[in-house]
Amino acid sequence: MRRHVISVASVLLALAALGVVLLNATLVDRRGPTIGAVRLSAGVEGQANLAHPLTAIDIEFSEPVRTVTVERRFRITPYVAGAISWDGSSAIFTPSDRLPPDTEFTVSIEPGFEDLAGNPSEAGLDGFTFRTVGPPTVLETVPEDAADGVLRDSAVTITFDRLMDTSAVEEAIRVEPSVPIRPSWSGRILTLAFDASLAFGTTYTLTIDTTAADTDGSRLRTPFSTRFTTVAAGLGIVRTLPADGTAGVSIRVPIAVVFDRPIDPASIADAISVTPPVGGEVRVVPLPNDEAASSGDPPPGMVLLLQPSQPLAAHTTYTVTLDPAVSLAGAPDIVAAGRTWTFTTGQPTASGHNQLAYLTPQGGTRDVWLMNPDGSAQRQVTTGLAPVSGFDVSVDGTRIAFASGGVVRLMALDGTDESVLTAEETIEYAPRFSPDGRHLLLGRRDADGTDAGWWVVPLDPAAGEAVQVVPDGAPPLGSTALGGDGIEAGEGLPAWAARSAWDPTGRWILLTTGQGGVVLVDLDGGAAGATALPLSSASAPVWSSAGGRFLIVGRAAAGASDALHGVDTDGTVREQAEAAGSVAVAEDGRVAVLLLEPDGTARLALGGPDGDPPPAPITSGDGLADRWPAFSPDGSVLLFGRVREDGVSSAGIWSVDAVADADPVRLTTDGAYPRWLP
Repeated sequence: MRRHVISVASVLLALAALGVVLLNATLVDRRGPTIGAVRLSAGVEGQANLAHPLTAIDIEFSEPVRTVTVERRFRITPYVAGAISWDGSSAIFTPSDRLPPDTEFTVSIEPGFEDLAGNPSEAGLDGFTFRTVGPPTVLETVPEDAADGVLRDSAVTITFDRLMDTSAVEEAIRVEPSVPIRPSWSGRILTLAFDASLAFGTTYTLTIDTTAADTDGSRLRTPFSTRFTTVAAGLGIVRTLPADGTAGVSIRVPIAVVFDRPIDPASIADAISVTPPVGGEVRVVPLPNDEAASSGDPPPGMVLLLQPSQPLAAHTTYTVTLDPAVSLAGAPDIVAAGRTWTFTTGQPTASGHNQLAYLTPQGGTRDVWLMNPDGSAQRQVTTGLAPVSGFDVSVDGTRIAFASGGVVRLMALDGTDESVLTAEETIEYAPRFSPDGRHLLLGRRDADGTDAGWWVVPLDPAAGEAVQVVPDGAPPLGSTALGGDGIEAGEGLPAWAARSAWDPTGRWILLTTGQGGVVLVDLDGGAAGATALPLSSASAPVWSSAGGRFLIVGRAAAGASDALHGVDTDGTVREQAEAAGSVAVAEDGRVAVLLLEPDGTARLALGGPDGDPPPAPITSGDGLADRWPAFSPDGSVLLFGRVREDGVSSAGIWSVDAVADADPVRLTTDGAYPRWLP
């Protein structure tokens, strides 16, 4: 009886267990498989869903599945060939080849794939998106690009956006000036140490060419370049005057060294010598500038000046030697390095008839130079320590008025009879001769920088008194801040450039204010003779004899873009043609302006009187932008300047035939604001 009870109990327990199993099986088998994680085998560290081109895609399922039901539902867009392998419940798609770089892919699996029990999935993979990396790039350099004052024992670190092929990168590196380097790597960071201390005050350029590649073989898309400048040795030399190797230098030029900090006057005795010998006084002077003049505080003495007591010999090469003796003010142990340089004088000219005048820094600072129409016989006219900010030559070609450091000077074109027109308590700019040569129009500020407007100033006692013709609108302070050729980016007119034009009778003046306004002045109108016009200027004005009116490029008050406008002496303003930048006019009324290409590059254009026919380009694109047109006296040739892509460095002065179709001719390698003297 007991055995029978035990048997019945055993059967009941077995049936209960079987029920549990059947219940579990029923519940599990009816639930379809699901997709868990999706992973990239070669993802980029720290950047989600970004992969290297050699990546595979790992898709993890909730349970083992019937592989064929997954494989026929798998999609990758854009399509790439590949194969799916399995590791337990994970599918691994491996492309047959490298994935294309910088491309977005979407991986999807349609619903309905089955587990081993045949249960279909209710949901699929709607779309897993990832992007392959593009070419490798440099994220950061230390020192940063264009860094100054870098210590001589500094190392350079370069951080890439991924792991790189170290050998390929090291072979692609160049350093100029050439110095031995010792590369070392820490992940994505390359450190370049130098075997010896770098040179003082030297700019080093480091380049990595496009053979540098990452670990997948992807190369840099473009060469990488960075530069830095090491700390100067004690007292630095900014420039010499005249500059080393300059030819055509004025025989009245001062000889000077501009330092980067104030110098000790007691250290300059016998510090400079010249061969052939040049007599004169050696002293320490400040570098003139209009902002310092307005501050009331004397600028520091940063210039060692040898002012020759007699004009130098023409067509002579001089050698200047600076001994390593000049010391920093207040620090006798900090001494500037020695230097030797040469320059060659030219021959002064008494007249600028049929000459080309232009601004260039080739002598060490920006001065007025002359040259023949073919670019030969380049020779310096103005001399000084501060750059020339604006100039004009009299109608007879014998005198020049120029502004430098906020001071206007007048002299004969051969450099004699120089006089200062600007009073000590005044700052002046942008001189322009009247048609009879007896007056100058110029912008003026008071000693503290207050705007004093525009004045007509007599050049001889018989010409009357100075008269204020516009109460405000003088160019702003800072005319000496523009270095080199003095070019500003864009089509805007530099604040200190030529800003006015007279009519031939000397009664009417059209001028551009320092704020870009346009004012018509009637000198017979007294205090009410100035009329502000509804224009914002983009150029200096000119007088058109053929049209009997002024021409100026600018924008009307309600205008959407710049255009060429005619301005009658009664103040009537007429838009004539599309234009940008400067304007020039020939005696027959033809106009030269600039037209903008779709990319914003300015091209020299030639049009008829009053915009009929409208201006059409006469130069073509070559990576350079055109500026500052000027006609020859007979109107047959156009003179103009060109600017490089950076918008602030000159590509020289050029000329082009204004009658026949011809290629432009390059006359100089630098310079700006050319004009053709009658």
